[in-house]
Amino acid sequence: MRITQYYNNRIHSLKKQLIEFYLVILAIFHAVSIYIYLFWLKNTFPLYYFAGALVFYIYSYILIRRNFNISRIVNAYLHFSSLYISVIILNFIDDSLVGFIWLFPMPVCAYVFLKRKMVVYYMFYTMILMLLIMIYAKYFNHHFYDYDKKFLRPTNAATILANFSLVCLFIYYKIKISNLETKALKYTIKIKMKEKHLYKPNFLSKEPHYLIELSDKNKNDLIIDHRKLEILFFELDKYMKHNNYFTNPSIKISGLCSELKTNINYLSRAIDYKGYKNFNQYLNSLRIKHVKDLIKKSDLTKVTLMYIYTGAGFTSQATFNRVFKQLEGITPSEYIANQLLTDQKILAEP
Repeated sequence: MRITQYYNNRIHSLKKQLIEFYLVILAIFHAVSIYIYLFWLKNTFPLYYFAGALVFYIYSYILIRRNFNISRIVNAYLHFSSLYISVIILNFIDDSLVGFIWLFPMPVCAYVFLKRKMVVYYMFYTMILMLLIMIYAKYFNHHFYDYDKKFLRPTNAATILANFSLVCLFIYYKIKISNLETKALKYTIKIKMKEKHLYKPNFLSKEPHYLIELSDKNKNDLIIDHRKLEILFFELDKYMKHNNYFTNPSIKISGLCSELKTNINYLSRAIDYKGYKNFNQYLNSLRIKHVKDLIKKSDLTKVTLMYIYTGAGFTSQATFNRVFKQLEGITPSEYIANQLLTDQKILAEP
């Protein structure tokens, strides 16, 4: 399973890279904020406030570099940052509600790093926290440090831009991670398809042929998109029947894969899903049906059997006879004799 391990390592590296990038950005932001409050605004409270956050970000960065559990670090960060941001929101809430935007990336961050139930948790956590902040602002003193209102507009603009950038960053990495997860899943399915015994009932049966004998424990491990297989087979069938392409004696599944822009493995799964053992059985079923149509439409007293089977794409009479009997239960000669007898009866009727 080296390929699976390769994908897992790539996914882990991307998540680690995203956190490192994110923490570096926040560390730079807080370092600049410390400089502004220390040398420009001369306000000590925000200075200690930002310095404490900077220490936390640097410590988190060190943990990530040492390969600590990413999920635990993300959970710790989201809880810490939400309380940290609450102070800023409360301080500016009387003049601006833009500070609430700092809470919006939290569920998106959880969506990238954590399980689905944790995403739901952080959505509710964010809404409850916003409600608690508004309640606190209404009944308690919430001005922790003074600020000049003339800086609100550029501050709000920077807040909106920063959080929009963060959300875009998370989504960008989520797409890259999802692509790798999809590749890993496809590889896992491919391996399990080879390892597990496929149940393939009688070709003529109308029962679904995509059933796979798996233990209860592993049933949910194998995911097959039946709708995509249905669509792919529809495209294949449409292509094969266009101008009777199946009558081409040199037709190969590899050429069809190129035309349909798919691969042999997936096309074979689509054919199997529709009840055929393999591509040859599907191809032969089209050709035999065409042979029967030719027999009905042709004057059997004037055409040869070779004309009929070569017209359907068969190059060998022995192969044609074997396939015909396999699918119809009788030989071509017997079928033609029955057809002639039926035609005579129809002509004899008054």
